[in-house]
Amino acid sequence: MSGRGRKGAAPHEMTTQEPVGPTYRVASYTVYPSGFHDRDLAAKEQWCLSVVDAGNGWAIRRGDMCLNIALQWEDERLPVLCDAEFVRRCRYNEHAALLRARRVVDRLEVAGMTFDEFVNKVWAEHT
Repeated sequence: MSGRGRKGAAPHEMTTQEPVGPTYRVASYTVYPSGFHDRDLAAKEQWCLSVVDAGNGWAIRRGDMCLNIALQWEDERLPVLCDAEFVRRCRYNEHAALLRARRVVDRLEVAGMTFDEFVNKVWAEHT
């Protein structure tokens, strides 16, 4: 039977077709700074961010820190230790987390340098 139900069937009697094959759910993304794939530098992963389904919303992480709505880094917490205020500050829906991570990643500083500044410094030292 198709997903439309039987002819003349009442709405509560309608059937739906189950998905065919496996289904997938994304649990995390890695957000890279601009120019990341153009560079062959050992330390470049330090400038990447993770966007992770934390169980109580999506978190933007860098190591054991998470980015809050004020663009400040906070210690990440286990889901059972997250109060409502922490969730409000540090959890996003999937789309918002990806957008924010993309906007922030090029400004992320490691040892006082953005990825672009790091690349320029390495390039200058080797020319």
